[in-house]
Amino acid sequence: MMLLIILQAFVLGITSTTASRLAAFYGIEPETVVWLSQAGAIGMVAIIPVYYRLRMYFQKSDLLQLALGLQVLLALLCYTINYAPLLLVSNFFIGMLKLACLLDFISLLTNEYPVMRHRAMFYGIYYTIARFGGELADIFVNPVLEDYDWHDIYLISATAAGICMLLCVLLFHRQRMHRRVPLYQVDWLSMLLFVIAAFLFSYMLTYGKTLDWFEDNTIQYALIGCVITTLLFIYRQFRLKRPFWDLRVFSLYKQVPLGIAFMVVLYVFYSTGFLFNYYAAYNFRGEENYLSQVAIIVLCAYMISFPLTGWLLCRGVQRRIMLSVGFMLYAGSLYLFGNNIQTAATFEALIIPYLMQGMAYGLVLTTLSTFAATNVPRKMNGDRVMGSLSFRYIIGSFAGYALYSNWLFRDTATHATWLSESLTYDNPLYGRELGAFSALYRSHGMDVQHATLAAQAMVQKKLQLQAMLMSIRDITMYVAIIATVAAVLVLLVRRFEMHEVAAKNKYKIV
Repeated sequence: MMLLIILQAFVLGITSTTASRLAAFYGIEPETVVWLSQAGAIGMVAIIPVYYRLRMYFQKSDLLQLALGLQVLLALLCYTINYAPLLLVSNFFIGMLKLACLLDFISLLTNEYPVMRHRAMFYGIYYTIARFGGELADIFVNPVLEDYDWHDIYLISATAAGICMLLCVLLFHRQRMHRRVPLYQVDWLSMLLFVIAAFLFSYMLTYGKTLDWFEDNTIQYALIGCVITTLLFIYRQFRLKRPFWDLRVFSLYKQVPLGIAFMVVLYVFYSTGFLFNYYAAYNFRGEENYLSQVAIIVLCAYMISFPLTGWLLCRGVQRRIMLSVGFMLYAGSLYLFGNNIQTAATFEALIIPYLMQGMAYGLVLTTLSTFAATNVPRKMNGDRVMGSLSFRYIIGSFAGYALYSNWLFRDTATHATWLSESLTYDNPLYGRELGAFSALYRSHGMDVQHATLAAQAMVQKKLQLQAMLMSIRDITMYVAIIATVAAVLVLLVRRFEMHEVAAKNKYKIV
């Protein structure tokens, strides 16, 4: 079961590395690739209620074989057909199929190991396995992308899904372990409304920077469409006897909205990885091997933080303390990162910040997941999972990327304008730099006029770099302060210990 979960991490669609290559190879706008690459997360969430219905009717082995077979077919199709829209749209279905497989793998793993029926131990163990697989995939896949064609990622996906399929054929029995529950009518309209709202939300956040946000009519229409489809979706859920997503889970179990709200806060800090990667991409441009080195560091952090947090929570350590430590780790990571920003960076300077980021994510995510899931009965757990993944992977992840990409874009423009004001001939430093570059270009055979223009362009390029580095440092310091405030405030939220009060428990914790 662990091997199956790890192998699913190698079933990849469009990754952050392949997105830039796909945009350059086909001449597609980077924003379009980013927008459609986020379709994997949307598909992953949208399939949850449908798959819960399907596995109550079909035999588990048959359903898994179908999902894995479609993974193999889709990966081979993407590898053989050189058509950009197919690669982009396939990301949506790859996300759906991955989660469909993982839902069954997780349930089987939990049944085999009773210790995982305690929520803290479950998340501590499962996240360790899942994140180990994710980082392991980065370690092995990134060098392949550097040394070979980026299309080979689909061969890796097909191979991983094929091995999963073989394991299921050899090891899974085909006996029905529960009575067949009638499928009823799947609410496809609600699923369509959910997908449309998510895509429009993603469109706004992805294209907002380039289209100047709500000054553009397209963004305004996307906002109106997102609001209308969201309201229609919510209205429909309260009108149906068997809703696609039972939203009562937020009112019946008070820990669910609180835990999910803090998951969005978590992704405000988790998304600072965009700044780390942006800075590292400048220093290690064109070298995918550094991504593998980063993955090794983060893997070490995850292998410590996830199981340790699960064990500590199981032993009764207060959730407020765990969350506070996690947010302080984020603050420390951002502070160290901001102080180490320079034009000639070494990879060693990023090790401690990356390590602290991984530790912080493991601490906070395991704690919040444990808190939000405790005491939620089995019949409502699917709706709780739907809420958790929706707010993490759609709202938190998309909004976090938009926040930092837009903040960096605007702050860099402000710093560049401020620095440009000092580029006058009265500035001796500017005169020396311009003279040095001009002399260099003249030594390569340029005339005075062209050498001067080339020297001015080079100085402007250095100015933009300096503005970018100043912006990253300012943003990380601001977010470090916010993380420190969050670490203090979370200690005041006594509701995080609500499950320790026996009188308020409606269900047993284990």
